[in-house]
Amino acid sequence: MPALPPAPPALDAGVGRPAASGRYRGTIADLSTAAWDGDHGLLSRRRLQRKGWMYFSAVTERYSVGYAIVDAGLVATAFVYVYDREQRRLIEEKATLPLGFAANFAPDWRQPWQLAQRGKRGGKRWQITPSAEGWQVRFASPRLTVAMDVARSGDGLSAISSAPGRPFHHTWKLCAVPVALRLGIDGKTVDVDASGALDFTLGYPPRSSLWNWASLDGLTDDGRKFGVNVVAHFMNGLENALWLGDELIPLAQATFDYDPAQLMAPWRIRTVDGLVDVSFTPDGQRAEHLNALWLASRFAQPFGRFEGRVGQARVSGFGVVEEHAALW
Repeated sequence: MPALPPAPPALDAGVGRPAASGRYRGTIADLSTAAWDGDHGLLSRRRLQRKGWMYFSAVTERYSVGYAIVDAGLVATAFVYVYDREQRRLIEEKATLPLGFAANFAPDWRQPWQLAQRGKRGGKRWQITPSAEGWQVRFASPRLTVAMDVARSGDGLSAISSAPGRPFHHTWKLCAVPVALRLGIDGKTVDVDASGALDFTLGYPPRSSLWNWASLDGLTDDGRKFGVNVVAHFMNGLENALWLGDELIPLAQATFDYDPAQLMAPWRIRTVDGLVDVSFTPDGQRAEHLNALWLASRFAQPFGRFEGRVGQARVSGFGVVEEHAALW
């Protein structure tokens, strides 16, 4: 398959035109959305249409960790969860704050993100700080602390897609990256080496959006590390990719076979080029249904184990799948 072209220098290609739709190796240097955002008032495109988020995951044989901070325009949301497979225990914290980010906030993976919520029994604080090596990802509450030192490994994949009725949508993905994970649960601390993924997204998704998504991390039967990121019904499949050793391999459209009424039943995930064919068995899930001002979201993210085939290799590992329907 042909090598991916380098990412364009800016999201804005001039006179308010977004950079060409496609998938690219590496990052977009200039992430300014000023050409489309308007005056930053409550009825501006920045508040009503632009979305940005950073999502991190970390997995080990025992733990699955998910973490996100989201600027959804009129509201900000955040969550973190830790699932302990040994104890079959899920610990989750979340927050929703109206106008949680300033009108001039410019989402960027090179800049700090933070969100805090006060509470009678102590507050909750999410914080992402870029470092020379990658990112320091932190959460603190009275019952749970999470620290992930996420190493930037490789260039990653950037995708730009058309978005019906809106300017464009953009994402940058990194998979199969090293993570130094520290968990504090009920006063006990655990330090462990993990593997994980990063999703930075910035753009203007369609007012009504629906997607299935999977982020998988594991090993081939001959010991090679790999990661998979695939999506269906969204981004025209442009973010679909395989990380295998030092290779970044574009993938074709993906299909998700599952029962929407039984999300904890097994899923099957395939790409039409035949490179990925895996079965996913959930251990648990994180779900949230949100109705807030202009935004409505029905979100479910099962986490668990998978096995199957990538190329000619047998594979196994851990990851997440997702069903998300949003009106935003």
